[in-house]
Order: sequence, then C-alpha cells, then structure tokens
Amino acid sequence: MGMVKKIIPIYVVTKGQRGRMKLRVFKDLNCPDKLITKRSSRIAYYDEIVALGVGKSFKEVYKKKYNL
Repeated sequence: MGMVKKIIPIYVVTKGQRGRMKLRVFKDLNCPDKLITKRSSRIAYYDEIVALGVGKSFKEVYKKKYNL
C-alpha cells in the first residue's frame, strides 16, 4: 500500500499596488520556492511579499498581526 502524501498549506501575506494587504492560501504546492521566483504567475509581479509561512498555524498569526 502506498503512502498518502499530505500537502501542508502555504500562507502568504502580500501588499498590492495600492497598499492593500491580502492573505493568500496555496494548498496545491509542496514547496514555497515556486512563489518566491520572479517568473511565478501565482502572485502578480507588482505585489510585494510581506510574510510567508508554511503550516496551518500561520493563518491565525498573520490575521492577528496584519489585521486581516
């Protein structure tokens, strides 16, 4: 029997052109490296990555810290 691969969610706080903060969740990636690269199409090129965390606990931490 094969093992079921469990993917841990990745939480990213981004700041857009107008200064609005957003909390984004990526549940289909194994590693956050694809989000950090400049050629990534998952986050707009003009959005600034403020914080990035891997795991369920970062959802509440970022909501409280950035008032989202």
